[in-house]
Amino acid sequence: MTDSHFEQLDQEGYTIIPDFLNQQTTHSLRRHIDTLLPPDDTPPEDRKRWHAVLRHPIPGAIMAELIGHHPIRTLATQLLQSQELRLLEQVLIRSDPKPPPHGPSGWHIDWTFSPRHYEAVPRQTYFHMVHALNTVPPGGAAFMIVPGSHHRTYAASAKMSTAEELAQLKHNPAGVAGIDTDRGIEICPNEGDLLIFNPMALHSASGNATDQPRYVYFTSYFDTSATELWNALRETKYRDGFADELREELPEELRYLLQW
Repeated sequence: MTDSHFEQLDQEGYTIIPDFLNQQTTHSLRRHIDTLLPPDDTPPEDRKRWHAVLRHPIPGAIMAELIGHHPIRTLATQLLQSQELRLLEQVLIRSDPKPPPHGPSGWHIDWTFSPRHYEAVPRQTYFHMVHALNTVPPGGAAFMIVPGSHHRTYAASAKMSTAEELAQLKHNPAGVAGIDTDRGIEICPNEGDLLIFNPMALHSASGNATDQPRYVYFTSYFDTSATELWNALRETKYRDGFADELREELPEELRYLLQW
């Protein structure tokens, strides 16, 4: 990751690192998603859902291989200026073709951090790291973001002192932080590219107007010093789904990544 990537991530709230995964891995992950959640042969207009989402526990040795992927752990360490990483999540998604309407499906932020969390060393936040498992054309269920919007959400959270205020920001970030969603753009990576984005940036999934599915692998890490984040995750029991089988698939020297 170059200085220009770090600068874009800080200024725009996202950046793309090309060719992060090889195509053997992207192909294996697409096949793994389709094995766990077979594609629906029902015509798109007759389906009730067009997003297949798998969160931990996700079976398969490939999930442990992804945790052990040295470049992603190195990158997470750099992004967070981390001293001791922990895995926050693994998510696999297939977005199938759907009828109109397309475009953004719901603008939101994923967490309400304050500037002190972002500016701390190690960072008390996390970053989403989204691996493109196929090339995403415009209209192909592209990830959407309002560039630079994290500056507004951070500025809004800095003025808040109560849980109720933060909850309102989480519920209506565009309204509370004064963000123009018309400035939202599609991010269309190539197969194997890595998209990194700030969870405080206003972002959205979008409908797939093409005739081909879109596949992605999400992951994120945090530093053990991020106690507020750590405690909030424990309260929601979000990470309780990491299975013993996943730990056993990891080399012994990497099992600390799942230790709580």
